[in-house]
Amino acid sequence: MTARIFFLITALLISKLAYEQTETPPEPPFIYKRDFKAILDSSQDRTSNLYYQKLIIRFLNNDSSLTNSEVLALMIGYTENPHYKPLEDMEKEQEIYDLNLNGECREVIKRSRPYLQTHPLSLLILREISYAYQQVSKREYQANLIMDSAVLYQDSGTYFMNLNDKIMEAMIYSGKGRTPETPIFSLGIADGEYFIPNVGFRIETDGQKEKKDTEWNKDGNFVEVITALVDNVNVRKYYFIIQHAKQKIDDDVANELAAKKAEKEKKAEKSKKKGKDKKAALDLDKMTPQTDSIIPELKGLIPGNDSIPNQKVIDSIPAKSVN
Repeated sequence: MTARIFFLITALLISKLAYEQTETPPEPPFIYKRDFKAILDSSQDRTSNLYYQKLIIRFLNNDSSLTNSEVLALMIGYTENPHYKPLEDMEKEQEIYDLNLNGECREVIKRSRPYLQTHPLSLLILREISYAYQQVSKREYQANLIMDSAVLYQDSGTYFMNLNDKIMEAMIYSGKGRTPETPIFSLGIADGEYFIPNVGFRIETDGQKEKKDTEWNKDGNFVEVITALVDNVNVRKYYFIIQHAKQKIDDDVANELAAKKAEKEKKAEKSKKKGKDKKAALDLDKMTPQTDSIIPELKGLIPGNDSIPNQKVIDSIPAKSVN
């Protein structure tokens, strides 16, 4: 009996081990190629739970019940926002970041608040304005010893950091980022570069140049590749999907070129019409009799001359010339 039980246990263990080795690992909750378009469509559908306007209200209210998948849907939905201009956004965000580096915290707050009105999901600016409020809070208390004012700034700093954390958690949820086919979703084209220090890593450098690059994955999507120093020894590559940002940039460039072409054609047509009008005017001048070209015997027949009968003037000279 004991031998039989032992045999059954051994058989079960071998069977379980074999099953675990052959079992297909579960698919990640978000696959860009599979899910991006469907989520984007839902974010624009008023009847959907993922409708952008519904989610953004909850996000700005710092709703703790927002799930990572809902915040990810919010980020995807924002790619349809007319204010989403990845290249221009990156430049403006860099300016605000530089202000913080220079210690101009109040200017950071002044410029960040209106920017966040149109770019509420900016990973970098949410972090920078939070930091600025924290610094102003410290300075306010140290300079004036006014606790109430310092606490207000502190609360604002905490609020914006909570929003930053929500986006960070949604990015982590979106993919492991260890291969080009399992990238982390990045709303801005440089968000991967902000993500790395946010999780306590550093971007590896080669001299003064940071190790970052771009490539296409097997699905034909554009990704940013960043080499990160996990600690002083270990180095890892992280991949961030920015296909949607690249597509938006390409569309903006195409629209800009189309607008310039249309404007150029409009100017050319206007210039052509102006040339035709000028030529028509010249042809008309050639057809219109001038005083010097009137036949000799009619020269001097000017209205008002008493020696010439009025009837003769009217009959001899066109009414347009008389008047």
